[in-house]
Amino acid sequence: MCIVEEISENDYENWKFIFKKYLLFYNSKLSEKIIRNTWNNIINKEKPINCIGCYETSKIKKKQLVGIMNFIYHKSTWIENNVCYLEDLFILEDYRSRGYASALFNHLTTICNINNVNRIYWKTKSDNHIAQSLYNKLALKTNFLEYEILLKN
Repeated sequence: MCIVEEISENDYENWKFIFKKYLLFYNSKLSEKIIRNTWNNIINKEKPINCIGCYETSKIKKKQLVGIMNFIYHKSTWIENNVCYLEDLFILEDYRSRGYASALFNHLTTICNINNVNRIYWKTKSDNHIAQSLYNKLALKTNFLEYEILLKN
């Protein structure tokens, strides 16, 4: 059974484990300092970064974090209310294709509606076809491309 709820301070080690798996999936690395800073921003309610977790529960096992969704509320120049950028979504491999990602999306949609958020958006790699099969059921695929300028900071 899956329960989706806001992540808690007690989830740090499990969140970090899943976040590192997510980074590995995208062939990326972040320093421990950046990972810890991200966590601190998630836990600090004054910051716009949020995280919900998907927890596997059963009578045999206690609640276990198996997926995360990190997201950010921000202003938009096009609408009055905030929008939500879904930055990171990852489900541990053994729990994929069992409805957990859909449960996270359903929960995010609910809390965004409650908070008067007008739009949720995200990006994925063009070759991530498994994720795209779910995204195509949940959302409209836009015709925008992404560009970036990496700055030395």
